[in-house]
Amino acid sequence: MTASLYTLAEKAKQQDREAMYDFLQKFEPFIQKSLSQTKPQNREDLRQDLRLKCMECVHHFESEQTPGFFEFVNTIEQNTE
Repeated sequence: MTASLYTLAEKAKQQDREAMYDFLQKFEPFIQKSLSQTKPQNREDLRQDLRLKCMECVHHFESEQTPGFFEFVNTIEQNTE
């Protein structure tokens, strides 16, 4: 069973190296697609920069401030009225 991004982020934030690796692997297709739009000689440096940025984002992730599903639905309903 694969872990959700939320679960991986929480574990990675607690210094779980395997969770961080799995988290980064989930973003690898997006990184690859972004890199395909850059010059070949810049790709490896940019790949490392993007991975580092993802790691920084994990460590700043505040799970307590992530709205639940019903909070999300209520926000949408309020914004469409």
